[in-house]
Amino acid sequence: MSRLLGPDRPKVYTIPPGANFLEELAEVLANETGLADDPEAFADALIYVPNRRSERALAFALHKAGNREASLLPDIRALGDLETDDAPPSAETALADLPPVMSSAERIGRLTRLVMAYFESHGGGAPPASCLSAARELARVLDQAALSGEVDWSQIKSLVTESQLADHWQHSVEFLSIITEQWPTELESATRMDPYVRRYAAAEAMAREWKSNPPQTPIIIAGSTGATPASRLLMKAAMSLPNGLVLLPGLDIELGPEALDRIGSAPSHPQFTLARTLNELGLAPRDVHPWPARSSAPNASARRRLIHEALAPAPSTADWTLRLSQMAENGDTATLVKAALNGLSILDAEDDTDEALLAALLLRETLEHEGRTAALVTPDPGLARRVSAVLKRWDIEVAPSSGWPLTQTNAGSLALLVADWLLDPACPAALMAALNHPYCRLDPDATLALDRACLRGPRLWQDWPELVAHIDQLAQSKPSRHGHGSEEDFTRAQAVISDLTDVLLAALETAPCTGADWFSTISEIASGISHAPAPWSGEDGAALSRLMRDLSELAEPLGAQPPKIWNELLNAEALKVSVHTGSPHPRLAIWGPLEARLQTADRLILAGLNEGIWPAQPPAEAFLPRVFRNRIGLSDPDERIGLSAHDFAQLAAAPNVTLLSSQRRDDKPAVASRWLWRLKTLARGALGAGADISLAPPPDSNPLAWLEVLEKAPAPIEGFSAEPRPAPPVAARPNKLSVTRIEQLVRDPYAIYCEYVLGLRRLDPLNLPPDVRVRGTAIHKALERFEEEDTPNNPETLLTLLEEELRRGGEPESELIALRERRREISAKYLEWRADQAAKLDGQPLTEAYGEITLEIDGAAFTLSGTADRIERWIGGRAAILDFKSGKPPTEKQVRAGLSPQMPLQGLIAREGGYGKLGKADIEALTYLRFGTAFEIREIGEANARAGIEAASIADIVADAEAGLIRLITAFSKPDHPYLSAPRPERVSYESDYSRLARRDEWTGLTTYD
Repeated sequence: MSRLLGPDRPKVYTIPPGANFLEELAEVLANETGLADDPEAFADALIYVPNRRSERALAFALHKAGNREASLLPDIRALGDLETDDAPPSAETALADLPPVMSSAERIGRLTRLVMAYFESHGGGAPPASCLSAARELARVLDQAALSGEVDWSQIKSLVTESQLADHWQHSVEFLSIITEQWPTELESATRMDPYVRRYAAAEAMAREWKSNPPQTPIIIAGSTGATPASRLLMKAAMSLPNGLVLLPGLDIELGPEALDRIGSAPSHPQFTLARTLNELGLAPRDVHPWPARSSAPNASARRRLIHEALAPAPSTADWTLRLSQMAENGDTATLVKAALNGLSILDAEDDTDEALLAALLLRETLEHEGRTAALVTPDPGLARRVSAVLKRWDIEVAPSSGWPLTQTNAGSLALLVADWLLDPACPAALMAALNHPYCRLDPDATLALDRACLRGPRLWQDWPELVAHIDQLAQSKPSRHGHGSEEDFTRAQAVISDLTDVLLAALETAPCTGADWFSTISEIASGISHAPAPWSGEDGAALSRLMRDLSELAEPLGAQPPKIWNELLNAEALKVSVHTGSPHPRLAIWGPLEARLQTADRLILAGLNEGIWPAQPPAEAFLPRVFRNRIGLSDPDERIGLSAHDFAQLAAAPNVTLLSSQRRDDKPAVASRWLWRLKTLARGALGAGADISLAPPPDSNPLAWLEVLEKAPAPIEGFSAEPRPAPPVAARPNKLSVTRIEQLVRDPYAIYCEYVLGLRRLDPLNLPPDVRVRGTAIHKALERFEEEDTPNNPETLLTLLEEELRRGGEPESELIALRERRREISAKYLEWRADQAAKLDGQPLTEAYGEITLEIDGAAFTLSGTADRIERWIGGRAAILDFKSGKPPTEKQVRAGLSPQMPLQGLIAREGGYGKLGKADIEALTYLRFGTAFEIREIGEANARAGIEAASIADIVADAEAGLIRLITAFSKPDHPYLSAPRPERVSYESDYSRLARRDEWTGLTTYD
């Protein structure tokens, strides 16, 4: 131990960037203490490292360096947990009297109450969400103040007065009185401390204890830059101990006074925090000693020099070329830069999707080399999860060290689904989302029956009791829907609803309630529909339990609020909770920059190197302009960029590193990180045109080439047609179609094939909004009831029937009110037209009249059917057929061309006596009657002259339709005639239910039809 520890030994060391910090620390400590020979040689030491991941990694490195099956490891602690960890034995007494730390949830809750009181005392309240947001901003200022050290809040008011700033800054200063004046009193009454304040108090107490009773055991502070006052205080205390030692990461010990002055005014520089730490410790860079570790790689020094220059303060960039020349032997800048770039490559992906693929490919390729390790480092959690998902496609499980958002776990997603469902328990989509969750204990067959037989289509109920009544009514009539309609299906559906009613009894009241009540209800319902012990088991269950407890605490000062407010809070907070699942991969890792500190791998991939991501932009300051922050002692926001730059410099100095950025992120243009621009600029200044070659990966291991192969479209299979051309046996083809299906056969034969040959029908969505078909059905039903029921013959009666049917079809009340006057006017016009028609009628008209005829076509029987909305028998024996349309009726050209043959084919059925009571009838008129948002009468044949179409009688139009039908059915009776998907898409005016099944986007490139 004499080389490192002792009263007369150096107290401060550094390990250069690019080195394996923890391995070198462990190897030297193991050698100095004889850990290989004595497993207890270092057991009494206390080592502080930056975070918990470093704790675990150092413990493993010490075990490995000791080269024994078992060793007693030292007490390794994280500086980041100083305020909450149990005190080390050397300072147990000193920390015993400190008040406990206030939890984050309690702090936000108390601050929110103070914010609400502030707004109430200043002329009115503010929305709870706004108060909560303001409380979070105040908490951030409190943390910044604690991390900045001594902050003189007393200067604020005088600074505002002196500066004559805008009124809103003066209001901000007044608002800050919540934390400068009220918050200390709040903490005192709660007998609690702010987290960072307690961290500093704990460090202060430990320092005092060590000064009065210096421990003789080793005390080591390793890997910290001294970014917080607490860590700097502990460093200073450790330096005064007989066996104390401080080990800094990546300090440039060659910095001179001039360079230190420049860095001191550049918070975004990677050495800024270390320089400030040295200043507080009373040291200069030359006073810090290199760690006595193994020698570094041959090019490591050149790489460190290049990165140091690339990240130099802006005023220093003017003499880049000169300084590089001075660093190089014989002024050979090109050789120096080439050596520095050996093992480093820069890749610029087209977008963040390709960036994720490139990172995943580099990780995957590492596994081709036995024993090699690789790590992706990125501050972008979305990119990290995307890379993890790509690797999973290749059966490689690598979980991001940042974990997964609670919202993406089973426990978290169930809580969110239950919360959403409880806002509207009768909502079909929310109900089925909860019941289809993997944790749900209800019978999946019964859930499916409830879904298909009862909930699909328009929502015809408003609340839970109405839903229960709706299902009971369906159970009586037993309609077959989507393949479900048996007595067993409805019995199962009723059983599910009954079970849920019991679970929901306490939650059906949605009036304002306290947060504790609402979150407790969510927890109870989630437990009630789940298999025990879900959803509270596992890492995600434990995280959810903590979240619910914290939210109840946080929400207490907000009082009673509508449940929607609590759900917004739950969603926002659940996104912030990370859950770590699964075991780490033995050779691959995905780290954030914080987790990557002090760690390395054989290959490092630094991704997300775009401005705004790495480095991230400092958050906008809500309360104080930057000049005020500096005057009162708050830290400069750019210090976060400096710490981020230090992380980058440490990682980029590794022997084998790839730097990734993308030209587009989130489908928006992106700018490469400033650090990449500087590296490229230096390289091009030294190497000219050869810089791009030096910055590119080796040709035999270029992930861009791998990506090109991965994304290359496979060669088409010989004889395979992307466009479906099914030609089923004639016996399997339909020999009975309605007149509307004949139109579909003309426009989109593939839809007929799917429906009648394959037996496929579209599943109605849940919460189906009233579309053209739903409104059309409602209008038809209302007009049918008006004709058949004994009702007063006035517009109000028709309007009432119309609104009843539209309401039954799911049209919202607001829409009914908005269109009421227009529909009243349309109803009146319809009744005027109806009165005029009465003079022509011979008896009552037929409504919703079904008819069919059988024709012999190409030697086989074919049945044509159709339902006419209204058929009138006129005086004189002739008849008229009317078709009600809620939208625009077809044009004369479409009817005559056979694209809309519905009405002429109904005329054919009437001519052949297919409508029963009507008998055989010659058709005098085919009429479209528009009854929707407008009233319009359109007679077929009426537009012939002005449309330039040759005049024809209704009889001729019907005959032409008959001939067209025969040609059509004859064509489809041929074994080799295919059912094509919308062969003429310009003639399809709607999105087919079967377009995705036909893969239209794949072979046409069309996403919509004209």
